[in-house]
Amino acid sequence: MVEELLMMMMNAISDILATCRSWTEPRVVKDNPFRLACRLTPPATEEEISRAWSHTSLPCGLRELWLYSSEPELFVDVDYRQWGLKILSPKSSAARSVKERLERPADLTDSDVIVGEFLGDQDLLVVDQDGAVLIALPLDDRADWWRPDTNLSRFFSRYVASNGAKYWELRMS
Repeated sequence: MVEELLMMMMNAISDILATCRSWTEPRVVKDNPFRLACRLTPPATEEEISRAWSHTSLPCGLRELWLYSSEPELFVDVDYRQWGLKILSPKSSAARSVKERLERPADLTDSDVIVGEFLGDQDLLVVDQDGAVLIALPLDDRADWWRPDTNLSRFFSRYVASNGAKYWELRMS
């Protein structure tokens, strides 16, 4: 049952991100002044992921993301790099998670994983032990962080559907 769920999630993440392959040439979208493009990188290997995260189990969906693309850049402003989401490689994610935990011990738990960073600001994409997605804000306590989705698959589905807009902020305005 768990294996089937993981396979469904992997397919969902790969299917969702596959739509980004058509975004290699910059384009302008409604309500966004930047020219945006996506870049999908080759997948990480199981060995790279295991080496970087040997000390802990990963939240559901994260391994599947990296096995599809190790460092994708989604809806990045190609001219100024002031917009978009950069997913960190397994090694960079592990290092960044340790660094952020040391700098913000009251906000980040030992099981939180820093998955990516939003360009143009200092917001971070975090996945907690249960697989829920959080957006860590640079000056706010964890209680005030955005909680846009319950898992990575739903997060990427909505993020891609919104062409890289921070949909969690839009529904609050």
